[in-house]
Amino acid sequence: MKTKSPVLAALLAASLLATVSCSKQEAKQTQERAETAAANAKDKVQDAIDIAVPLSGKDDPAQREKERFNEDWRTLESVRNAQAIRAQQAAAAAANVKFVANAKESFKGMTPAAINDAPVSIPLKGDVSGPSVLKTQVYLDRLNFSVGALDGRWGRNTAIALWWYQRSRGINAAEPGAMDEATFRSLASETSSAPALVEQTLTADDVKGPFVTIPEDVYDKEKLDCLCYESKLEKLAERFHTSQEFLEQLNPDVNFDSIDAGAKLWAPNVRAVRAAGTTDIARVVVSIRGNTFNAFDAAGNLIFHAPTTLGSKYDPSPNETTEVKSVTLDPHFHYQPTLFHEVPDSDPEANLNPGPNSPVGVVWIALSKPHFGIHGTSDPESIGYASSHGCVRLANWDAREVAQRISKGVQVEFLDTRTGSQTASR
Repeated sequence: MKTKSPVLAALLAASLLATVSCSKQEAKQTQERAETAAANAKDKVQDAIDIAVPLSGKDDPAQREKERFNEDWRTLESVRNAQAIRAQQAAAAAANVKFVANAKESFKGMTPAAINDAPVSIPLKGDVSGPSVLKTQVYLDRLNFSVGALDGRWGRNTAIALWWYQRSRGINAAEPGAMDEATFRSLASETSSAPALVEQTLTADDVKGPFVTIPEDVYDKEKLDCLCYESKLEKLAERFHTSQEFLEQLNPDVNFDSIDAGAKLWAPNVRAVRAAGTTDIARVVVSIRGNTFNAFDAAGNLIFHAPTTLGSKYDPSPNETTEVKSVTLDPHFHYQPTLFHEVPDSDPEANLNPGPNSPVGVVWIALSKPHFGIHGTSDPESIGYASSHGCVRLANWDAREVAQRISKGVQVEFLDTRTGSQTASR
């Protein structure tokens, strides 16, 4: 057997030594990496423990379905606390109301701030006007008890709306339909004593046209592209549920012809425009002689009240229960002389374009009785007082809200016919 040369042996030894040395270095590096990885893993494990969730098992579908309709959340401390805070705030707001007895009120010389800060005169009834009446009207409007046009003057529409509010809240007033301290405190509590007037910054939509002159003749109206507002003042008055005269009275230094976006305007603090798709009206009851429109939810709660104008003796409203067949926003109007007692049947028909000054305003809610429906009006100040041609007429802002909240198939019941007894009923 041959032996290795000394040189070869030395080379082999050096190679082995280098290999061992490298192996030790790699091993050391590997160990260091392992220790680092272990430390990181430990940290990650610690993090995972802090936010751990089950790794096995599934939620019980039956239990999930049961909990879907669990109402126990209403008894939670956080919910009760929030309710208590709201109740305390409302009570505090109502407690801060200042009352005076039988004060003679007027808007003459009063600024909007003075109107908001004025004490409340009670009782309110009869031919009175002033800040107390305006506050009452605004609060009722904000709570969905519309009085028609807000003008700060007491009248039938306000008294009836207040009566329905008192009835819906279980308030036993000494004189139902008249304002007393208990009723006003309730209104103030529910609305957190919101100011009756607010300074509005007008948007581009608020003053956007076109504006047209509306002729008297129906065949001249047929020639118009739209039955739009006649002025910015008219549009803004509808926007804030008031009359043109009252809006001018609140803003004596404003030129409504030239008012533009960005301008500031004092106006009644009306309820917010309701979003589309909230169809909660399940039943409607209309009082013919009472000129009232009441809407109820599925549980029978009164959720919307408004004054209305119904048919005259020539064109009586139906004494029956009907149902909603369709809801149309911004409808075209088909003028048919045979449906109007005051024009000859031989007159030609006409088709009018949509607009707030249409004979049916901005909404047509067709009922199952042919040619009858719920609609808006071009004359909101007449609502609750003048007669129509048999349909249920509302102020445009009330008609549009009803249109957002009602749906096909809802029953519309007519009570208190002109030959029967006047019975307050729902």
